[in-house]
Amino acid sequence: MKKNIIQIDNPMEIVGFVKSNGTQCRFVSILTETKVTNIRKGCPYDGVLKISKKRGLVNIDYVESVRRKFAASIDEPLKNIEYAAGETWYKHLTTIDGNSLPIVVNKKTPDNGEFYLQYFPTSSKSVYKMPNGEPVTEEALAPYFYKSTKVEYKPIVISVNVKNIKRLSASGVVMQTADLSEAEMALAIE
Repeated sequence: MKKNIIQIDNPMEIVGFVKSNGTQCRFVSILTETKVTNIRKGCPYDGVLKISKKRGLVNIDYVESVRRKFAASIDEPLKNIEYAAGETWYKHLTTIDGNSLPIVVNKKTPDNGEFYLQYFPTSSKSVYKMPNGEPVTEEALAPYFYKSTKVEYKPIVISVNVKNIKRLSASGVVMQTADLSEAEMALAIE
């Protein structure tokens, strides 16, 4: 399948494209460049950036995924498992008939212009670099990362700000920014 490549000038073009793809479950690939903010004080790598190439699924039913995984983990029929999602920081944009789209906004500040692509990762490759392009190893950063805990039966869900997406591929379309090559070169260094 030939991909249509579109250069974008505004992250809102990604939001429009994802909205137009609707609520069907599908694979997406993204290349992101994100400033690392959730890091311990005293980190000597102030301003470090994370460049990631990720693949994942959008429009997955989180509650059903948790129910299926939990049922399998305790060898119980799915019909016997009830689960309700907890409180979140975001709310989904929806279709006219109320179905959730994979674009979310902060529910406390929904009109601040920040939109996030929510996806369930299946693979990821990341490197770190300083704003001047100097590479930083994950081992050097590891002591400054906070430890996270993961509940085995809950899938990982990531929400990435669309302004950090340098390339998005889905449905035979590739949307990319003009400065894409800088991010791709950082991944090639590894």
